Amino acid sequence: MIKKYPKTKFIAHRGLPSKVLENTLEGFKKASKLPFFGIETDIHLTLDQVAIIHHDHNLLRLANIDLNINETTYEVIKALKLKDTYKIPLLDAYIDICKTFQKEAIIELKPEFTLDQIKFIIEKINTHDYLDHVIFISFHRENLLQLRSILKNCLVQLLTDKFDDEIFDFLIKNRFDLSIHHSQVTKDLINLLHKYNIKISTWTVNDKVLMENLAKLGIDYITTDGI
Repeated sequence: MIKKYPKTKFIAHRGLPSKVLENTLEGFKKASKLPFFGIETDIHLTLDQVAIIHHDHNLLRLANIDLNINETTYEVIKALKLKDTYKIPLLDAYIDICKTFQKEAIIELKPEFTLDQIKFIIEKINTHDYLDHVIFISFHRENLLQLRSILKNCLVQLLTDKFDDEIFDFLIKNRFDLSIHHSQVTKDLINLLHKYNIKISTWTVNDKVLMENLAKLGIDYITTDGI
């Protein structure tokens, strides 16, 4: 599929959860050996401001313990195991894998961060000399606006499950791209965004027929759990 549609860039969603538990180093490494353009992940900051990889705000679903990440120190979190097997990775380790295997880092800023926290995350990635290979995504607009206030030319995508005139105006005003649920994607939407030099990504597509149809429409990015 990836080789068949070279104009569409394919992104591994949270690593490769169709094969390995989501957002783990093992999953990132497995995805990195496949011809994906990038690897997507989610970041949070612990109570003591350590950047970790995890999707949920709470650790109950995967670690079976009812703790909120932003209320828990890294000392506690690093001792936990996900599904009794995997460890919660650091942002540093994820970036190292992306850099080693030359994959773009698609980083979702999961909670709403303060400006100082955004600066900290940027500085953390910059220590790896990899900012030029990051696409930042978030449902929270303020995260993206703060990013752009610091990094004038960073690649940014607004996450949303809908599209309307207000969102369109926001994208144009701030020079942001769009990442939208696949159910909302149409040829007209792709054409409209491309007319204004806005790229469009879609998630999370695990059906091969749908994936092929979206690629045929000319979508820029497709995020998948595995193909």
